[in-house]
Amino acid sequence: MRHTKTILFALICLLLTSPAEAGLSVAVSIKPVHSLVAAVMDGVGEPSLIVKGSRSPHSYSLKPSDARALSRADVVIWMGPDMELFLQKPIGALSSRSKVITLIEVKSGDPHLWLSPKLAISMVSKIALALIKTDPANTDSYKSNANALTDRLRALQAYGMGKLSAIAKEPFLVFHDAWSHFARSFGLSIAGAVALSPERPAGAKQVSTIRRLIGESGARCLFREPQFKSPLLSSILEDHKKMRVFELDPLGAAYKPGPTLYFKMMETNIDAVASCLQ
Repeated sequence: MRHTKTILFALICLLLTSPAEAGLSVAVSIKPVHSLVAAVMDGVGEPSLIVKGSRSPHSYSLKPSDARALSRADVVIWMGPDMELFLQKPIGALSSRSKVITLIEVKSGDPHLWLSPKLAISMVSKIALALIKTDPANTDSYKSNANALTDRLRALQAYGMGKLSAIAKEPFLVFHDAWSHFARSFGLSIAGAVALSPERPAGAKQVSTIRRLIGESGARCLFREPQFKSPLLSSILEDHKKMRVFELDPLGAAYKPGPTLYFKMMETNIDAVASCLQ
């Protein structure tokens, strides 16, 4: 009888344990956002990542392990259905216990907000506020980490301006229409996109339009992404042998998830643009 009472007492304590005491469970959709969340949570806990490796959220299918991570999460952080459509229904089916943070507040056409350090600062503020509300016991850590991260993002913005301001007027082309916030943040001039989205590959009419765009834009650089390889690319460029092709990665595919991924990814992208346009 005494043993039974001990077990019951232990179970009651477990059920009454707050999220902070049990360890806050946070699930994040994609690598760049996960990196920012991991930096805000540094020293408190580690968020789980849903879209791992070099996979694109545009073509990702939710795995059973992902579904389990979502169902167990106290907080779920994603950009929104414009970016991670595969998550819309699973998130809608979560219990009211899970707090869902959608980082795209207003539909903007291009959901890749994190590619602007300025917009990333706003994202960090929203992430920190959500974590503080859910886990107030660690308020000081979240605030301190968010302030330090904001300082790093401001330094990253300054780094990008220093590398790119002198070549800001040089037109260039992108493979995927994902770089408007990046370009706006650093005052760059995108002449056009080879493909409007990964779900709609360029047809014959669009190929013709792109070839004309290349000729008329004066662009000498085209930036493609590791997630989206197009067999049409060589065909499109066959009459433009001087076009330089560099790689930009909006998702940090080559990097290990964690708080440093975002900065490695962004600095590499900034350096790639600078190298091609100079």
